[in-house]
Amino acid sequence: MLDYLRANHTHFAKAINEADPRLKVLPTDSLYLAWMDCRGLGMDAETLNTFMLTKARVWLDKGQKFGIEGHGFMRVNLGCPRATVDDAIRRITSAVAAI
Repeated sequence: MLDYLRANHTHFAKAINEADPRLKVLPTDSLYLAWMDCRGLGMDAETLNTFMLTKARVWLDKGQKFGIEGHGFMRVNLGCPRATVDDAIRRITSAVAAI
């Protein structure tokens, strides 16, 4: 299972990092959670959360719930099937490409 989770992170990070320079998935210290730096989108924390919920249609953890350092970041749970990760990648990259 650990190999599968690590592969999900690698897959997600590569896809997001290559899709748009305004997004960056950070290297992981945990196994199934990924930190996505969205500061390049220029949105405040609440606008970013609303964008992810309504435009990308993904429910992610708001970075700001972890303190001021988390503003502009979203935390992504990758402890799921690869098909779910691929769907999230499509939703996020499509929504970001449209702005």
